[in-house]
Amino acid sequence: MVKNKTFLKRLLITAVMNSLLISPAINAEPIVTLKQMVEKTISSNPEVQTRYHAYLGAGYEQDVVKGGYLPKVDIQSTYRKQEDINGFRNSTGTEIPRWNNELVLRQMIFDGFATPSEVNRLGHAKRVRYYELQAAMQDTTLEFMRAYIDTLRYSQLAEYAKTNYVTHKQLFDKIKERVDAGVARRVDLEQATGRLALAEANLLTEMTNLHDVTARVQRLLGELPPETLEQPDFISTGKQATPVETLRVAYLQNPNLLSTIEDIQATKDEVKTKEAKYLPRLDLQARKNLGTSSDGRNSTNAADVLELTMSFNLFNGFSDKASVGQAVEKLNTANDFRDKACVDTRQLVTIAYNDINQLKEQLTYRDIHQKSIENAREAYRRQFDIGQRTLLDLLDTENEYFQAKRSFANTNFDIQAAYARLYASQGELLNKIGSARQGLPEVTRETYMDVANICEAIAPAQVTVDKEALLANAKPLGVNQQLIKPVR
Repeated sequence: MVKNKTFLKRLLITAVMNSLLISPAINAEPIVTLKQMVEKTISSNPEVQTRYHAYLGAGYEQDVVKGGYLPKVDIQSTYRKQEDINGFRNSTGTEIPRWNNELVLRQMIFDGFATPSEVNRLGHAKRVRYYELQAAMQDTTLEFMRAYIDTLRYSQLAEYAKTNYVTHKQLFDKIKERVDAGVARRVDLEQATGRLALAEANLLTEMTNLHDVTARVQRLLGELPPETLEQPDFISTGKQATPVETLRVAYLQNPNLLSTIEDIQATKDEVKTKEAKYLPRLDLQARKNLGTSSDGRNSTNAADVLELTMSFNLFNGFSDKASVGQAVEKLNTANDFRDKACVDTRQLVTIAYNDINQLKEQLTYRDIHQKSIENAREAYRRQFDIGQRTLLDLLDTENEYFQAKRSFANTNFDIQAAYARLYASQGELLNKIGSARQGLPEVTRETYMDVANICEAIAPAQVTVDKEALLANAKPLGVNQQLIKPVR
């Protein structure tokens, strides 16, 4: 009976453990939304993970230095082999012990502000790692969004290519029938053959592009994307009214720029740490001798000691001076990196901002072109039905219609990519998507960041074209107007 109860208990425990191991896999919800995919990417992508662990390691590094504020306790054991001057044991009990153990407690009182300066430096270094993590998440999200948008792009272009191929194949079959019947020329069939081959090549190209971009998404996401992808809606949030306002937002939030500002503060504290060598050091030390003399009697050296010690570096071969000079040059380098981050951010923001404006205007013209070609295509088909157009004319319009749709779709997806680039350069892409990495603290903005941020929000003028001036200055066409005949 006891064995049966034991067996039942083990069976119950095994069933519970198996359910705990299996249930997460069963209950895990599939990743289908853009928000979920981005959160998985910034939580598991190896490139982001390296920055995350560097950030955690920076916190431990600061804790190591904070230990300098606390006392240190050691046990020191020594063994001496010394000459016996008197030739016999000292009977007064003052012999220095050959074996000796001491309990030593040391407390730093003053070290020239080296420890607080180093603690402050590593605090800023931790914030540097934090902003580097934020930059890695923004960059990885931007790379993912480019692949995601390209997946949408090539999915649509592949559908266009399929339809274009089917239309070309149907027209080719009709032309072949006419050639075989002797009512069309052989050269028409040759042209149709070439157009069909081009349509097949276009279809193969789009399918290859779709495969490659799916592999890009898989590399970043860690798994294949779902078959149906939602359209990004972060474009609806818009952008600032002017490029200058857009730049100001970027200078406040761009993580690459903020990391360089924190690095400047960290290097300033490093200079203070090096300069601490010029000041004296005070330590409080307590020693309790646990040893006895070699003959078993207590030694006078076993007395407890409490002492205050001071050390002052008078000369160190100019090493301290060189160390301070090295730290100062690191500070100059940090300032240069801050300046570089300013101009890099300005370039990214202004180009993305201009691209959005230009692409939106292009989209209007692409749409007009697409609709015009579609109307012409329908007109050609009606004219073909009454014998005013040939099958080759239909092929021409089909190919132009296919290219017009491709241009419109590419421009539309290019606008989405430009918005993603703009938001990433502002440090806002994750917020626009609504994604976040769990477990990260909110880092408050300190006043020194505004003082150290010397970036000027100056943007180049947006590109515009004065079309009326172009037409006014244009030379007339060198065409004899009498030779122009109306096209019916």
